[in-house]
Amino acid sequence: MAVIGARPATGIGILGRRSRPRPVRAPEPARARHLGAERRQRQRSIAGTLAAIAAAAGLAFFYLSQSTHVAAVGYEIDTLQAQFTALRADQQQLELAIGAASAPNQILQRAHQLGLTPLDPKAVTFVVPRGGATAASPSPDTTK
Repeated sequence: MAVIGARPATGIGILGRRSRPRPVRAPEPARARHLGAERRQRQRSIAGTLAAIAAAAGLAFFYLSQSTHVAAVGYEIDTLQAQFTALRADQQQLELAIGAASAPNQILQRAHQLGLTPLDPKAVTFVVPRGGATAASPSPDTTK
C-alpha cells in the first residue's frame, strides 16, 4: 500500500537506507511573482472582509436607529391618544354642564339668586313698523 507523499525506500531496514541530502532549489522568478500575487489576493480578501463587516455594522446601526425612532413615535402616539381621551371626557362634561345651565328652571333659579324678577306680560309693548316692514328686519327707527 502506497502512502501519498512518501519517499520510496532504497533499502530494507535501517542499514540499507542511505540518506541523501535534498537538493535546495533556487526560487524561481515566476514563484516570486506568485507569492506577491498571493499576498495581494490575501489583502483583497481581508479588505473585502473588512468592507463586509463595515457594511454589516452600518446596516445594524441603521436598523437600531430606525427601531428606536419607531418605538419613540409609538410612545408619543400612546401619550397623544391618552391626552385626546382625557380632552374628549372634559368636552363631554362641559357639554353636560352647558345643557344643565341652559335648562329653564336653572335660569329662573339663577335669576332669583341675582335678585331679578320676571316682567309682567302687560308691561311689555311691541311696536308695529309702518310701511310694511316685517318683524324679522327691524327698521332703523326701532333700534334707537
